[in-house]
Amino acid sequence: MRGERILSVILAVALLSGCTTVEKSAAIGGLSGAVVGGVVGHQYDDGVKGAAIGGLGGTYVGMHLGKGKKQTEYEKGFEAGYKQGQADYAKDTWDQQTGRCGGKQGGE
Repeated sequence: MRGERILSVILAVALLSGCTTVEKSAAIGGLSGAVVGGVVGHQYDDGVKGAAIGGLGGTYVGMHLGKGKKQTEYEKGFEAGYKQGQADYAKDTWDQQTGRCGGKQGGE
């Protein structure tokens, strides 16, 4: 029994290690909300419904609290690169659709 708990903690840490700040906050909020909701729901003879409602509420709250946290340098760089990639793709698509190559008209 103790080995299963240790294994589940290691698995949870491994799964959350690659997540962004918002994803970590949402996961932690969802898990803690499910636990609290399950306990409260059990008091009213419906622990599963309480856990489901608590998990959804906790996930929602965790996401919004996670958005307010400071981003790491890695997350900032990833977001900037993602936005640049979107802009480059949009420009290339526009150039292909308008017949422009490298930002120049065909006759220039």
